[in-house]
Parts: sequence; C-alpha cells; structure tokens
Amino acid sequence: MGITHKTMASLTIFANFFIDTEERFLRMRDSFFSFKNITADRWVINIRGRHAKRAMDFLRSQLNDKLISYTLKSEEGWFYDTAKMLPDIQSDYVLIWMEDQINLEKTELLDRIVAEMKEKDLEYMFYTCWHKGGLRERYRGIPLTPGTYFDSFEHTLANNSTVQSNGTGSYLIAFPSIQKISLFKKIILAGPPKIGKPWPKETPFDFEKRPTDTQWLPIKVALPKQELFASIDDDGGCEGYCLQARGLYPMREKRKSYAIDERSELRKFLSRIKYSLSKKLHKK
Repeated sequence: MGITHKTMASLTIFANFFIDTEERFLRMRDSFFSFKNITADRWVINIRGRHAKRAMDFLRSQLNDKLISYTLKSEEGWFYDTAKMLPDIQSDYVLIWMEDQINLEKTELLDRIVAEMKEKDLEYMFYTCWHKGGLRERYRGIPLTPGTYFDSFEHTLANNSTVQSNGTGSYLIAFPSIQKISLFKKIILAGPPKIGKPWPKETPFDFEKRPTDTQWLPIKVALPKQELFASIDDDGGCEGYCLQARGLYPMREKRKSYAIDERSELRKFLSRIKYSLSKKLHKK
C-alpha cells in the first residue's frame, strides 16, 4: 500500500542530545542506521558533549544537505536552546530522536504512520516501549477508533482516570514520540514547569508530561498496533524486554541513565500521591 500525494505528510527528525562517551556515539550511529531511510525533509540536530563534533561529522557524511546542525550549549539550558532551533522545524510532524532507540521495522511503515496521522489530524504517538503489547494495555477500557497502522482516541480529563487505573501511571506525553508540530512547539515554548522542582536545565526530562499534568489534555493520540522502536538497555518495567536482554544488541556496558538521581524515587512517590488525591477530588 503506497502513500498518495493527498496524504503525504512532511516530517522533521529532531534531536538535541548529549554524546559524551564512545558508547553513546556508537548507539547514536546504530540508531541512525536503523531508520535513516525514513522520508524526512530535514534532520534538525543539536549535539552537546565530548563527542559532539565527531557525531555531527558522521551525520553530515550521511545526510548532506538534509542536516541542519547546531552546536548550542547555553547557560539557559535545553528548552532555551531547542527554542532557537524551532525556525528550522516547519514540517507537519516531528519525530523526536533518542540515540538509545533502535527501529525494528521497515521505514516505509513509519512513513505510512505519519501520513495516516496527518490524514486523521492526530497530535501524538509514543513510538517505543511496546512491552510485548503492554503499551496497548495502558488504554484498556478506552474506546478506540480503528485505523490501518494504528488505532486512535482522544485522551481527555474525563478518561484519564481510566488510563491511569490500568497501571502505576502513564505519562500523558513521553519524549520518544512523533508529534504534530503545533504540540511540539507548544511544549518547547512553555518551557520547564513553573511550580515544583524541575529537572536540571541542561536535560530534556521536563518535556514529558506526568499523569497529573492534566492541563495538557485533551490530546489526540495514535496507538500503534505493533512494536516499532525498542530501547537498547532499558526494560522499562518489562523484564527481559530491552534489546540487550533479547540478545539483539551488544552488551558493551551496563545501563547508565542521566534521568536517575536522588529525586527520582521521591518524584514517583509524590506523583502517585498527587494523582490519588486528584482522582478523589474529581469523583467528588
């Protein structure tokens, strides 16, 4: 099944990542090769870290004129620098690239997914953490509109309690995703949360919207029907799921996450409490 001109959607691959070790460079390279043939107008990329020049030189050798490169590392942080990149992102959709994610499908499928998202005017699709079908279980009990390459629904304040009751808490917006340009720009320009303690400003973790960040609802969501990307080293709560655990990627080093610090468990605990209280208030 081909993509018609009527449904063709423009796509930008976006990344603002930190390549500071040999391992992260190798993972970025392997991730790139896994989906490099995707139909994208531009790759708008900012790279920080000790291996930034080497990584950018590699991408330039592969992408030529499709690469719009940046070397931003301001004191203001990740959101500020990403906002500087927005003028070069004018496509219908943005695929947010993470260097530790490997595409497991033909890129033609990704092209068709983006085209169908445009046809149905959807805003967001989480493209990883399939977790043997567990991704779809998060939305058990939510009426879905059938599609060719995904099903869809509108995530609202009214049905959020159903979504969250299916697990320990599903983020409303996760970072590794395909997003409509309007949603992507809205998140970037809003910046980190004004209330509470944000993550370190040089990281992108505040891009994600927690189960309690309901001010971001409603969101029109595409829910994939199959596994697309998978993490190299993160099981994400599904034991034995990551590519290293499945024997599909070399175990050169153990997992190291820049999202793990002394606040992570406390944040999870407080998020659960906040959601529980908001659920009770909503019922009242």
